Amino acid sequence: MLCMLCVGGILPKSVWANTSHHSDIDLRSLQTRTVFFSNSAKSSFLELEPTLEVTSSSVNTLSILEISEHFQSNFLDTSFENVHPNVLYLAAPENLNPGLYVPLPVESSPPPLTPDSIDSEPVTPSTETTEGDSEPVTPTAETATTDTTPSVPFWEVEGLTINLSDAFSNFDQGNRIIEPTVTGTLPNGDPLSITTGFNRYAQPDVNTVFNIPLKAAWTREVGDFTTTTGGGIDLFNRLPVAINLNASTSVPIGKKATLSFFADYGPYKFNATTLNNQIKALRYGPNLYWQITPDMYLFSLVRWGRYNDGNHEQQSFSRLEKKFGDFHIAGNLFTWRYREDAELASGYFSPSDFLVANAEIGWKGEVFEWLACGTAASWGQQRLGGSWSSAYSYNAKCTFEITDHLEMDLGYAFSNVIGQTGGSAFNNRAVTGQVRAKF
Repeated sequence: MLCMLCVGGILPKSVWANTSHHSDIDLRSLQTRTVFFSNSAKSSFLELEPTLEVTSSSVNTLSILEISEHFQSNFLDTSFENVHPNVLYLAAPENLNPGLYVPLPVESSPPPLTPDSIDSEPVTPSTETTEGDSEPVTPTAETATTDTTPSVPFWEVEGLTINLSDAFSNFDQGNRIIEPTVTGTLPNGDPLSITTGFNRYAQPDVNTVFNIPLKAAWTREVGDFTTTTGGGIDLFNRLPVAINLNASTSVPIGKKATLSFFADYGPYKFNATTLNNQIKALRYGPNLYWQITPDMYLFSLVRWGRYNDGNHEQQSFSRLEKKFGDFHIAGNLFTWRYREDAELASGYFSPSDFLVANAEIGWKGEVFEWLACGTAASWGQQRLGGSWSSAYSYNAKCTFEITDHLEMDLGYAFSNVIGQTGGSAFNNRAVTGQVRAKF
């Protein structure tokens, strides 16, 4: 069974570690995110159900128990000449004059030895010439050899996904993400994906940073374990090249649960300030997905993080969701704490005590045969430094089926979940999109 999960409600910027996707449990994000539940009434080749979509300023999608099946067909050369390489045609000379027929070499038993033949020379076949003389003829035969092994490419491309996002806050912080990912399979069936992109991080009074990621991810199944490893580099317009690495593994627990572990290292793409300060983070921790009933599930995760500026963090998130046809309700609980507040020195939101608890309601269904839309809203409370305030969010997304092999998502999200300290109210908006093509 394939399930995909995204978190309901709005979560702060670094709730998720950045990992690669394919045939594994994938949790990715580095920015404030709006979460959207999608349980589409229609299923396509590109989006398997049930689905929970996450949109964020880094345009990362969280998928649970995401398994890709790859099909490959091999065709053999079955032409008439290859099936019957030694066919005798009726117009051949040996069929009109048997004396011209040259027999094929065959294994035959040697003639019995006699005293007269012990010292005799080996006998070679002969044919009559026009003068009647006998000349030795060496038997020859042309054996048609055709290599029927099918040609298998090193990497068979199967699809393309382009993630698009433009997220901006009321403090003029903006992160614009464009990241295409090409997916395919290796000759042994293992999935391999390659991702690049062109990203822009901007803030007032801070040098704008442009980023081009180059990374690959490889997935292998060994027994019950599905493991993904990936890595690459991040290129910047005015900063040194940075390395990014990630790994994940998952294993089923019984028939209804899956336990996973993730590790991720790379630049902390929170905003332009963290990139200019060359902040890097290592995050790791487990995920648990439990399908309690066919229409109810529980998802939990824990993340620990270590930063190159000496700071440490701990995150936890849990979501319980119940579906009612095209509708759903869910409850979310998120906690986040840092050892030190490094916002002034390093530029990233690092609360010593932060909590968000909310309830969510949502709907998604088929509007037309080629159009599926959904919307979700959440309301709850958030606590920062002992002070409580309301937390709410809303979002909407539509999926357009352009052709049988091409579809596109377009969404909008709003959240007032705190993403930085200060006395002013914080809010974040994001316009998101995704294009999916199958080759």
